[in-house]
Amino acid sequence: MINKFFLYLILSIFFSLTSYSDSYLKAGDTLIWDSGNKNYTANGDVEFKNEKFIAYSDKMIANYIEENNKEIFTIVELFDNVVIEFKDEIFRGNHAIYTRDDNTIILTGDVSIESPTRLLTGYELIADIDNNKRILNSADNESLVEVLLDNDEKN
Repeated sequence: MINKFFLYLILSIFFSLTSYSDSYLKAGDTLIWDSGNKNYTANGDVEFKNEKFIAYSDKMIANYIEENNKEIFTIVELFDNVVIEFKDEIFRGNHAIYTRDDNTIILTGDVSIESPTRLLTGYELIADIDNNKRILNSADNESLVEVLLDNDEKN
């Protein structure tokens, strides 16, 4: 109990010191910093936020570079129970990779996109954040990509 308290205290101080940056990550169970490989591995109720979206999952590996004395997350990989909130959309799936260089999210496994007026489902989502473009793919020739529209919308 005391060890978890001290870990929580240290992580809280760490995150409050880095909260001035555009992005952060949090973990409910463990957070491992590997300075040699320049990455973090987070487990348990993971939360990642940057200037574009916020993501949640059970596990995450985040690679970073150092720029102007800041850590900039370049590739973020999310595992299990992935939920990504982007503007008025919610993406869900089993596995996701965010790449900062081209600002894309690739989400796979039981994928859904929820917005105020529609629900899209499929196997793989490729979301181009900068160009506001979504590509939804099926798993194979026998599976479907589906769209459900809200017909109760008032004109």
